Amino acid sequence: MAENTMKYVLSFLLGAVAGATVALLFAPTSGNELRSNIKTQADTQSAKLQSEYQKGLQDLNARIDQLSSQLQASRSK
Repeated sequence: MAENTMKYVLSFLLGAVAGATVALLFAPTSGNELRSNIKTQADTQSAKLQSEYQKGLQDLNARIDQLSSQLQASRSK
């Protein structure tokens, strides 16, 4: 069972690499443009990820503070 799953995963990954290679070879942009586009997209996604991480961290801290307050209130009863 696990062997079949590994074969499917490996086949998928090899297909993805082959597809990406073909796409790069037949891309209508030059190498410099392509690298610039990739860098721009990577920077954009990185900023978006950092923003989401900070938001999640703030939400988590707010929830921790709320639970801490509830715990102290229940202890003082």
